[in-house]
Amino acid sequence: MNKATKGAVAAGAAAVLLLGGLGSLALWQDTESVGGGAINSGELNFEPTGTPGVWTDISEGGSVVIGADPSGYLIVPGDILTYTNSYTVNSAGENIEATITADFTQVTGDPALAAALNTTVAVDGGAALPNGSAVELPLTSPTQTIAVTVTITFDQATTDLVAQNETVNLNAFTLTLDQVRPTP
Repeated sequence: MNKATKGAVAAGAAAVLLLGGLGSLALWQDTESVGGGAINSGELNFEPTGTPGVWTDISEGGSVVIGADPSGYLIVPGDILTYTNSYTVNSAGENIEATITADFTQVTGDPALAAALNTTVAVDGGAALPNGSAVELPLTSPTQTIAVTVTITFDQATTDLVAQNETVNLNAFTLTLDQVRPTP
């Protein structure tokens, strides 16, 4: 390498080092704080009102109150059970809306009986939507009480010996409250 090339490389390296330490080529600079204050987040949660939910057999021919634990009640094809409970919903936020979803997919037990049970969920007597569907929940105040009704129908088309003497554990049956964005 000749002397001129070495000199040019050295001068270029020196320029890079000098400019790199300056941060920018601006000669004047000023910084101001933004007086934006604090940002606070809202909330969305729900819990049972304190009394246990009630299971009821509303099949054709009358209504039988089962109570809080349906484990001793024997169902047959065509039976319709409802679970009703009141929940306190706490919500705060400028753009907050919510849905409730019933999820029966984690229920464990005998698969034939679980497959023969069809579930729906309704809020405050509104339309009953199938398992996994998001039911809109109008948020009318920061704290409100809602009535949730879950209906489980033992499919009347269950024939032969399918789903006889079987059990499902409803302890994994869940309700999920989700915050959703308002639709324009």
